[in-house]
Amino acid sequence: MRRGFKSWCERAAAEYRRSLGVALGEPLDPRALAASLGVLVATPEELPMLPPSSRMQLTRAGVDHWSAVTVSQGGKTLVILNSGHSPTRQVNSLAHELAHVILNHTAAQVQLSSEGFLFRTSFDSEQEAEADWLAGCLLAPRDDLLHACRRSRSTETLAQHFGISEALTAWRLRMTGVEKQVKSWSGSRSRAR
Repeated sequence: MRRGFKSWCERAAAEYRRSLGVALGEPLDPRALAASLGVLVATPEELPMLPPSSRMQLTRAGVDHWSAVTVSQGGKTLVILNSGHSPTRQVNSLAHELAHVILNHTAAQVQLSSEGFLFRTSFDSEQEAEADWLAGCLLAPRDDLLHACRRSRSTETLAQHFGISEALTAWRLRMTGVEKQVKSWSGSRSRAR
């Protein structure tokens, strides 16, 4: 990732969270962020114009083949979430798609449906990495993780608190250095005894 990008993401995440009134250490509702960005969010079941055969393909037969898709038409953006995934995965998928929107990423591949809807089908690997990083910052910023670790150091408890998966929580703890910092707290306490 480009120099300074990770720091920018932490600052941007803090600003988005502040603008939504999210207190330090508290979870972010990505649907509230989507609304603030003017992005609509739906699941296949919430799209009456979707043919039943497509709905069945998305929610049953092909449920393991996609997480979210962003659709644009006439200046409006819609993120369709896979309702077959766990709530924590849907949170991460939505944050990831919103990160692409925030970063003004241009899809490497785009398809146009017969109805005139524009589907972003893929981004290049650098844009995917950037969206992953920003999504993680939005959902569990470093300072918020550190603050939450003062109450609990359990990855499971932190994941539940932030409404994200344990895997994402563990990744953020490791990648932000919070995991090491918290371990140093324990080490300095035991030396002080």
